[in-house]
Amino acid sequence: MALSLRHIRRRIKSVENTKKMTRAMEMVAAAKLKKLQDLLKQSDRYIGELRRILETLVREKPLAHPLLEKRVEPKSTLAFLITSDTGLCGSYNTNILERASQLIRTEAGKTQIFFVSVGKNGAAYLRRTKQTIFQELTIPKPSEIEETICKVTQIAKDEFVGGQADRVIFIYTKAASLGSLKPGMEQLFPFDSGNEQEVKEGKIVDYLIEPSLDQVLDIMLPEFIEAKVGQFVKHSLVSEQASRMMAMRQATDNAKEMIDSLTLLRNKARQASITKELLEVVSGSRALQMK
Repeated sequence: MALSLRHIRRRIKSVENTKKMTRAMEMVAAAKLKKLQDLLKQSDRYIGELRRILETLVREKPLAHPLLEKRVEPKSTLAFLITSDTGLCGSYNTNILERASQLIRTEAGKTQIFFVSVGKNGAAYLRRTKQTIFQELTIPKPSEIEETICKVTQIAKDEFVGGQADRVIFIYTKAASLGSLKPGMEQLFPFDSGNEQEVKEGKIVDYLIEPSLDQVLDIMLPEFIEAKVGQFVKHSLVSEQASRMMAMRQATDNAKEMIDSLTLLRNKARQASITKELLEVVSGSRALQMK
């Protein structure tokens, strides 16, 4: 059944209002993304240098640091799952939850997995699939990012050093670029201090260490761990806003296409209405002439 002209106009107005909303949400996401990208760039540079120095120091001699302890047969895994609190961010949550699902299937019957969810979508998924949830956290506001990073770092260290977790991993989305948001999994504990390729290529630098290697590591290792956790969180936040910006841009483009289609339909309906009225006038005129 053909749509009435009034109905088409109402639909055009409704889609135009939706387009304004998606456009505004795209702009908000773009503004948040820019700030988060600046934080991430600083973090990536810092963590890269810190890791390079740490790997060199740890190779100097075997150390009995609690954060470097490797468990021969891990029986328990603490997994931090970072998603978003809200939706409207494309396939961001779907992709990272699929990665979590792969971990659950792979580790089934091998190790006990318990989760810390960072983001409401992840918590909802874990409850739905009846996973063990150790703690639930929400996505931090910009002013709370560092506080959340400290809290997550403390949970990870306490559970690993205390022996409740033999392995600590993060399931997050790495923001390689706006067009490359890759869900992945990375191990935080035990700390992997080996990069044989760099050794072979002669990229390792010898350092004069004062006062002692143990004292330097006691300061640098916790600093590195917190910076690494910060990297996981910031990559995820950047990925979320990038996904939301692109999703809202696509929604805005779709709204424009729908408005164009409805406008064409409106013009056709208007033309048909005018043609019908003209035919009625002509028919009436002829009827009068025949009398």
